[in-house]
Amino acid sequence: VAECISPSLVIIRETLDSNLRNMIAIAGSVSRLRPHCKTHKMAAVTKIELAMGITKHKAATFAEAEMLADAGVKDIFLAYNLVGPNIDRAVKFRTKFPDVAFAATADDAGMITALSHAMKEPRGWTTKMGVVLDLDVGQHRTGVSDPARAADLYRQIIESPGLEPWGFHVYDG
Repeated sequence: VAECISPSLVIIRETLDSNLRNMIAIAGSVSRLRPHCKTHKMAAVTKIELAMGITKHKAATFAEAEMLADAGVKDIFLAYNLVGPNIDRAVKFRTKFPDVAFAATADDAGMITALSHAMKEPRGWTTKMGVVLDLDVGQHRTGVSDPARAADLYRQIIESPGLEPWGFHVYDG
């Protein structure tokens, strides 16, 4: 460590492995985990997680999602609503990584409609993209708080070509 240039990022592999094993033990199974790569943003760490059987991952940006896909992740959840140019980025991502299950959050009818349209026409093809309905369950951070509106939006996701309902996203409240 004395030879590291400052600032430097130092990962102690034994500690990382121990923390990942503890995370798996607390969850009870790797199938119950979806670690957020915003805490490390590194393909090397992602590959260690994959080697430990952690196959589902969460990202905060398209750059992180691309890093995950390039590292070999086949199930990626982008934890924000796609609007404006990011809808086209989703199409490009699905085109570049067709073998990756990919989803993002939604809490707006217009965004769901725009995303559905982008995933089918006018490109002449349809690819599925997962959509996770973002619910506000009390923390008032993001999401829909009205149960009737939430039910309508989830129904819209179910009925939208090119979209696949993946469930719900909440921040504990």
